[in-house]
Amino acid sequence: MILGSYAFEWLPDRWTIPDAERVIGEVKTYNSSVVFDFGVSLSGKQIVMEWDWMPAAQFDAMDLIFQADEPISWVLEKGVVGSILVDLISLTGDLFEVIGYDEAFPYREKVKATLLILGGQALS
Repeated sequence: MILGSYAFEWLPDRWTIPDAERVIGEVKTYNSSVVFDFGVSLSGKQIVMEWDWMPAAQFDAMDLIFQADEPISWVLEKGVVGSILVDLISLTGDLFEVIGYDEAFPYREKVKATLLILGGQALS
């Protein structure tokens, strides 16, 4: 999994599968209803990724992406053609107190990242 130019050292333990969803809007009129069917799309879907543990270096790299506040490409697998345009809208994680952040192998625990899909290739 690659976010921008950063290849994840550890993959998420749990994450929302980016399945396309049908987008429909309905507006009531005086004596009927109008339906707007925008078809199947990934745009607007939120992908939540969770790690029980993560190296602090990976969290720091993702935090740089979060702080940049810019749309970025997301590739699910190396070697797969195409990417999805996303925005990293949330990133949280606790410091692991027993090991400590400044030790030789610092880790974060209970890490949660949320991506908002802005557009891109649909996955099947």
